[in-house]
Amino acid sequence: MALIGMVLAAGFGTRLAEAWPGVPKPLVPVAGRPMIAHAIEALRDAGCARVVVNAHYLAEQLAAHLAAVDYGLPVLLSAEPDILGTGGALSHAQALLRDADEIVLHNADIVSDADLRALLEQRREGGALASLLVQQRACTRAVLADESMRFLGKEVWFETGAPAGSRRYGFCGVHALSSAVLDVVGEPRFVDIFDVYREAMEAGKRLLLHEHGGYWSDLGTAERIAAHEAHLRAAASAM
Repeated sequence: MALIGMVLAAGFGTRLAEAWPGVPKPLVPVAGRPMIAHAIEALRDAGCARVVVNAHYLAEQLAAHLAAVDYGLPVLLSAEPDILGTGGALSHAQALLRDADEIVLHNADIVSDADLRALLEQRREGGALASLLVQQRACTRAVLADESMRFLGKEVWFETGAPAGSRRYGFCGVHALSSAVLDVVGEPRFVDIFDVYREAMEAGKRLLLHEHGGYWSDLGTAERIAAHEAHLRAAASAM
């Protein structure tokens, strides 16, 4: 079964621009290494045969980095002349993903100790189009599941309130996908991946949430990067 990883790295990184002007967000240093290295290596360790990276803002810097660094597996660039959103990134990269049976979609600014192989196994066993990594934490943009961890939708989709008995989670920026998601996305267009999921659910597709109980962080601000680096130092000193 062909497993391909994809890192979403096309964003503008405006919250980091003041601290690292002229540096694309995926190349901002985290613990002495570019942020994107952590995502690529997580996908490699999950068993991906290769990784696709989408890029838009300062894409030439990212292209030069990927050409110069050996991550132990092929890493291919999908440059977007116009930014296409998290769902559109998949459609634009279809030529690089066409032989995939499964895709692991990973935000460039996410780090965790999650078991991505377990995430993939849940999707396979559940016969789902997608399994999304989630965590119980305080958040303002929650996703909802029923008691069997079937994805019900984003909390904001329910204008009259969340369904009775639903469970509320924070999304962790990692998706295990069947390659059939490419059929739902269709031709290249600007679209958010959750809008793709909504279309799939309306067509009767099954989606799941996979709860992660360990460490997770979003590296979207300088303060969060510093906190993550402190976490790594503390973990190293405890060994």
